[in-house]
Amino acid sequence: MHLIIDGYNLIHQAPELFLAADLGRGREALCTALRLYRQKKAHKLTVVFDGGPDQEPSRGSLCGVPVIFSGQRTNADGIIAGLAAAQGVGATVITDDRELAGRCRAGGAEVIEARVFAARLMDTAQGWLPAGEDDDQGWDFTTRKKGPSQRAPKARRRKERRLGRL
Repeated sequence: MHLIIDGYNLIHQAPELFLAADLGRGREALCTALRLYRQKKAHKLTVVFDGGPDQEPSRGSLCGVPVIFSGQRTNADGIIAGLAAAQGVGATVITDDRELAGRCRAGGAEVIEARVFAARLMDTAQGWLPAGEDDDQGWDFTTRKKGPSQRAPKARRRKERRLGRL
């Protein structure tokens, strides 16, 4: 699974990462958290940020995480949509931007809300597990059978499978 992340969108969804005085420190904090996340989950990551030092898009690495800066002439949304279309079904885009989410879904990618991923990222990166939580992680086991009438729609089941792999 290839995670394509709208960098500034994710930074603004995680209070631990949003350092209003300096977005450069926010970028570094995000990439550090993603590096820790990648050590626990073997997903391919690409973070896309608006702007950058050059006029044209540029690739690089920040804290060991692949980063793309959109440059002055383009925006991150176009680059993210292009990456999602190129990857197709194997891509998962992390953003809260509705217009971008629609473009990515049209290209075949799955879209996860940034606020949902931010919570998982912070939990995984910090290695935090609430004290006293059992191995069942809150599952309520029952013998009650679920029939087809209670089956979630295919799109929701596909999204839940992707969330389960994060």
